[in-house]
Amino acid sequence: MKFLECAPLDRLNDFLDNLNLGERTIKGCLEAYSCKHSGADKKLSVSLSNEILDYLGKSSDNDSPSPVESLSARTSRKTLVYLVLALYHMYPDYDFSLDGDMASRYIILLYFTGSVVKKA
Repeated sequence: MKFLECAPLDRLNDFLDNLNLGERTIKGCLEAYSCKHSGADKKLSVSLSNEILDYLGKSSDNDSPSPVESLSARTSRKTLVYLVLALYHMYPDYDFSLDGDMASRYIILLYFTGSVVKKA
């Protein structure tokens, strides 16, 4: 993945930097990354994909319906890998491995991201 300079996002970022909504203030930014994997990204992508498959294998069949089911689709797993790779590039000092609670958080993130994408 590679950070992409995008002038239209600069204007949106200026808007999102300190958006006052009365009782709430949004401080956010948007960044664009290519989805083409570099050498290190390829290895990490394979590792993350394997972690996802391991996590799916460990999830119990008796669990209540959850966003985990959406990871059975290859495209959902690929989207999750892209999200995690983007996090690694944005915050290189943090570990975003899919161990323990982080896996659940990513799955929930993917579930809501997928819901937003489907509604758009």
